[in-house]
Amino acid sequence: MEARILRFFNFLLDSAFYFSLLIIFLMSFKNVIDKDNVKWISIVCYFLYYFLFEYFKGQTPGKMITKSKMISSSDNRNFFFIRIFVRTLVRFIPFDILSYLFLDRGLHDICSKTEVIKLK
Repeated sequence: MEARILRFFNFLLDSAFYFSLLIIFLMSFKNVIDKDNVKWISIVCYFLYYFLFEYFKGQTPGKMITKSKMISSSDNRNFFFIRIFVRTLVRFIPFDILSYLFLDRGLHDICSKTEVIKLK
């Protein structure tokens, strides 16, 4: 499978998982959460979704399904926490998703010095 198609499927699957979890969370606490705070809660949940899965597993649920994994581009594992932190923050840049139209690797991969590989 071509890398861009793989990444697109990862994005679709992760978006479905994220929004499903967010809806379940928001519906569970609908009487507690003020509607003005939903935007901020969804931003924090989005950050935590990607950061925690990629830091601890190297895979989000979408990557698990497509049998792919995020790895460091170099053998140096120092500052891995910071790399994942940067990778997750760059996802908030609106044109990050469009970077795949022009680049082989996404902007969040380039900035964090990471890449996604297909597992065998």
